[in-house]
Amino acid sequence: MLRNQVFNQNNYANIAAANNIGNPKPAFSLSRTQLAFWTVIISSTFIYVVINFSSGTSIVIPNLPPVNLVLLGIAAGTSIVAKVIDNSQKDNAGNSISQQDLPSKGFLTDIISDENGISIHRLQNVIWTAIVGVIYIYYVIINSKIPDGTIINNDLLGLMGISAGTYLGLKTTENSGGSGSAIIAAISTVTPQPVTTPAPTVVSNNNQTDPTTSSPPKTTEKST
Repeated sequence: MLRNQVFNQNNYANIAAANNIGNPKPAFSLSRTQLAFWTVIISSTFIYVVINFSSGTSIVIPNLPPVNLVLLGIAAGTSIVAKVIDNSQKDNAGNSISQQDLPSKGFLTDIISDENGISIHRLQNVIWTAIVGVIYIYYVIINSKIPDGTIINNDLLGLMGISAGTYLGLKTTENSGGSGSAIIAAISTVTPQPVTTPAPTVVSNNNQTDPTTSSPPKTTEKST
């Protein structure tokens, strides 16, 4: 659910075999992780507040401030646009090795890396998402309330939007030629195997006599 869609299964299997990965898994997707992150946080907070303020047969349904919808909207929009970009790159990839063909190297490494290794456009997106996420969770723990626009203000939302836009804009340049350092490192361990040609099969015929080993014909002398 949180992992990339592999573009080329043959490339994926060959890279895993070359690097001795016994049970390979696709790398984690940054956009899918971000969507799951905010979905879990906001939905968990809503349930927590309902349970905390409800008593007996009285169920209290809290208002969901618009800022929460904006956070989910940014995450969902980022995920949708990233999926469109991936589909476009997959259609143009052919047999070349793409970033999505690389097996997972670990959760954090996967989401902050492209085909050239750790990338700034991914790293900044992870950092800002983590900062806003910590502010959100801390407020919920201290106040037992769902954060509103006074906590996650327009400045933070603007930073989230700029961060997501930067990530998506530079994501369109990923997989450009399949010559990234991470891809080169992944395939550098592949050793070409020598091609062996089977020796021809010699069929012997026992009915034929080798002229070089045959004895000369015997001659009979006629007595006088």
